[in-house]
Amino acid sequence: MAKNNVLTQGKKLKADTAAREGRLEEARTLFQHVCQLNPSDAEAWVKLGLVQKRLGRFDDAETSARRAILLAPKVGYCHHALGVVLHSKGRNDEAIVAYRKAIALQPDFSDAHYLLACALHESGNLVEAIGSYRQALALRPDFPEALGDLGALFLDIGELSQGAELLARALVLQPANSAALNNMSNALRLQGKVEEAFAHYRHALCLTPDSPDVTVGLANLLEKSGELAEADELVQRTLAKLPMHPGAVLLAAQLARREKRYQEAAGLLESLRSQPMRLDMAGDVELALGQIYDQLDNPELAYPLIVSGNAKKARLSLLGESGGESYLARVALISSFATPALARCEHDETKIPSDYPAPVFLIGFPRSGTTLLEQILDSHPGIVAMEEKGAVATMVNAFLAISNGQPGALAELNDETIAQLRQIYFREAKNHVDIRPDTLLLDKMPLNTVVVPIIWRVFPEARFILAIRHPCDASLSCLMQNFAANEAMANFSSLEKTARTYATVMEAWRKYIDLLPIVYHRIRYEDLISDVEGESRRLLAFLDIAWDGVVLNHTEHARKRGAINTPSYHQVTQPIYQHAKYRWKRYERDLLPVMGILQPFISYFGYDEVAQPGSLAE
Repeated sequence: MAKNNVLTQGKKLKADTAAREGRLEEARTLFQHVCQLNPSDAEAWVKLGLVQKRLGRFDDAETSARRAILLAPKVGYCHHALGVVLHSKGRNDEAIVAYRKAIALQPDFSDAHYLLACALHESGNLVEAIGSYRQALALRPDFPEALGDLGALFLDIGELSQGAELLARALVLQPANSAALNNMSNALRLQGKVEEAFAHYRHALCLTPDSPDVTVGLANLLEKSGELAEADELVQRTLAKLPMHPGAVLLAAQLARREKRYQEAAGLLESLRSQPMRLDMAGDVELALGQIYDQLDNPELAYPLIVSGNAKKARLSLLGESGGESYLARVALISSFATPALARCEHDETKIPSDYPAPVFLIGFPRSGTTLLEQILDSHPGIVAMEEKGAVATMVNAFLAISNGQPGALAELNDETIAQLRQIYFREAKNHVDIRPDTLLLDKMPLNTVVVPIIWRVFPEARFILAIRHPCDASLSCLMQNFAANEAMANFSSLEKTARTYATVMEAWRKYIDLLPIVYHRIRYEDLISDVEGESRRLLAFLDIAWDGVVLNHTEHARKRGAINTPSYHQVTQPIYQHAKYRWKRYERDLLPVMGILQPFISYFGYDEVAQPGSLAE
């Protein structure tokens, strides 16, 4: 750096103070004067560029940053300043290069590591982004912005506990950080802590009433909770100031869709597609638009958008190109426990005491009507439903830790271990619902189908409800949904992966019921939506629970229940509709490549009477 004379040093100090106090035009004038007096002062050019950036004069800022690099090419701070300007201009790839150059010259530059992480995150390079966030935190453990943004990233990829822990640390450092409060609100929502989520959102909005991200976050939760008027008011407030705010436009489209204003919703999303946005948001928009075109009976527009949206979302997965393979390996492992020795196990209930009756397990495949069934049954005063919580997963993981993956381990469990596994299950379930000895617990988690042998071994007296939908419809609907990221849902990123996952899960089910004396009731989605009362009566009779007509008011029950954390949340609060019944017929050309995978299960579940692709009437 050039040696500063007394005059320029004084002006720089005044300029620094003006910039710090938000008097940006004054700071710009002072720094420009310094640069005129001492054109070789690289530090002054950097600071001028950063003030120009804050004023929105991005081209001038880039020119100043590049001038600084010419003067001091081996100073990391200069390259960092260029990265900041390029980042602000949306030129992320160039910004990443500049940040990396700054880090190469100054490896302990925590701000450069943090902003590199932000640029990588925005570009969809999550693995490297996580590494850069962690490097920034290794250099500066009390870096609230890095803690908050890494926490938000973990929420995006489904790592709720890690995300919430990082956000909590950020809030300890900066209790009034509205961005961290906003993300913590999202974490609480995803964990089912709706009231706490509302409190955090409203607190964040009090701190920053003009924050569009906080406003849209609160509006999203209101929409999911059925508070549509207030959600719309917040969205419109945001759009009045920022007409192309991606989150606000997406939510406005969702609100229009809920009111069946499909053309308006499509127009909103089409206008957004040409705007620059993060890769995850672009995927969300395409998936939502594809769903709307499906509602408009336009599969030619819907299907390419669904495929493209899923491809974008898959790029954000930490699981890589083979995303979901670990889940299929887990299915194979669980299936290996279903042995002839397991079928010969005898149970003496008197030796396995329990304070509660065995739950009823609602299983099947995602998008097969399980959320509708759960709402119907939860309406009954004698049933309490637990919506997609991890009680079974906690119990299964405890068993796997005991068994060490040995195929014979499930059959060899003794009564004491079974009793311990029951306690583990109920301990976790109590974190989510109020369990009482006189009330039947309904545990709804579709893909618990895979772990039925372990559930049966721990709860041999348990009953199962198997929700079935035409395999083509179940697969197509999974492809169309914007699921939270996890190992199982990673298999829904393409139609072929979805169909193979369906076949893997249902082949495991066929094996289980051929081998084990499982007590179950099978209910088809198509029959349920055609005859809600008849199917509900038969289901309650299977559960030995007296009929109560209140279950026919399940739609009102769902509205009063609050936020529902499944993709069906906006559907189960509406009257039963028939649009999605045999939807696959509109996509016959798209489904032809996977019919060989799905046909055995079409026959097995009795859907052969429904016309198949290639045989539809003109």
